Amino acid sequence: MNRSVDSDAVIVGAGIAGLCAARELVAAGRSVILLDKARGVGGRMATRRLGSAVCDHGAQFFTVRGRAFGGIVAEAHEAGAVVEWCRGFSRDGSLGGHGGDGHARWRGGRGMTDLPREIAAALFSEASGGRCTIRTGAKAVAVTTADGRVQIPLDDTTTLSAAGCILTPPVPQSLDLLTAGGLSAAAGLSAEPAAWATLEQVAYDPCFALMLVLDRPSRVPPPGGIQFDAAAGGPIAWIADNQQKGISPVPVLTIHADGAFSRRHFDAPPDEVMTLLIDHARPWIHGDPATAVIEKSLHRWKFALPTTIVPEPLVAISHTPPIACAGDAFAGPRVEGAASSGLAAGRWLARVLAGEAARG
Repeated sequence: MNRSVDSDAVIVGAGIAGLCAARELVAAGRSVILLDKARGVGGRMATRRLGSAVCDHGAQFFTVRGRAFGGIVAEAHEAGAVVEWCRGFSRDGSLGGHGGDGHARWRGGRGMTDLPREIAAALFSEASGGRCTIRTGAKAVAVTTADGRVQIPLDDTTTLSAAGCILTPPVPQSLDLLTAGGLSAAAGLSAEPAAWATLEQVAYDPCFALMLVLDRPSRVPPPGGIQFDAAAGGPIAWIADNQQKGISPVPVLTIHADGAFSRRHFDAPPDEVMTLLIDHARPWIHGDPATAVIEKSLHRWKFALPTTIVPEPLVAISHTPPIACAGDAFAGPRVEGAASSGLAAGRWLARVLAGEAARG
């Protein structure tokens, strides 16, 4: 039997953008349902355990430039959810190759998921008045409209009904949800004629994340990260030693392949991809990888890094009812860009809903 659940707003995606959007809406007194198909919050701010090893396999760190995100980070820092990692990394793997620029690189206290979990905990706090519900492990199958409201059927026969909606998944996935609901530029959905076309231009690089548990400390120089220059060539864009980083009790590497390698090998067998990346990572592994690597795991991020950035923090694709897309492809990539986009989208929807209430 189909069940309908009502709220002022539904936010699809409980990564940093969706959580920040929810924060703004709850602060404005709105009831919010935050939805994610994963088992927990955080999106690509992801931390994994391999036995006793702990490794960040999505976003590796974040920086703070703006006041709004800085305030969120300051709160999380006071709670112990984030700490400063360093001020820069080696660019070539040498001890003297640090690329410091004076900006702190922050990490989660126990892993990158700590920041989104801290924001989520605040949404459940007594101060939020119970206005936010987070539903994980539930997948939206479409986004459509009926009777002036947004309707989002889920894969568990529930339908979410809201006055407005913010979509924060990677843009191609958001467009798929709208198309599945019969909404598109052709259906007259766009608030601006160019909005849909702008979203269709957004593209992403994929990324392989290889995690290697080692039997001894790695050769990665302090502070535990190598951020390779693209001009250097080679398939590896990043290596982190999660033990040096301070989140793992045992040596474990996170290796990110660059976009070109990840595109070229995306559908290749995992063992083939792991063999290629381990071979290129030999200089930072003590001994023969055949014996030094005691456990390994490969994760494929299909939409890892936006290569096309929308200059605005959000794109409103409908005003009646209000629907917008936000996330790390808007206004700037990386963690702070996604957070800033979510904050802007939350404020936008709060203003639209307040205006509708005033007119009503």
